[in-house]
Amino acid sequence: MGRNKKKAFKDFLISVRKRVSPGVTSAPVWVLQKAGKRIWNKSAKRHWRRTEFGTKFRKRQKHKAGTRRKRR
Repeated sequence: MGRNKKKAFKDFLISVRKRVSPGVTSAPVWVLQKAGKRIWNKSAKRHWRRTEFGTKFRKRQKHKAGTRRKRR
């Protein structure tokens, strides 16, 4: 990871990466192949530099900031 990332963003990336796992579903392989779904590697963009997790993080931060203002 880069040196310029803040701790909150690093924690967010780690939690998202843990959620995005390459696990196989309980459906048979031929069903997924027929549907044209990705079987073994569910998410194509795996490298942390090439993911859109940063935009997701910024949206979540905006949402948190908005809810904080409303509560007061």
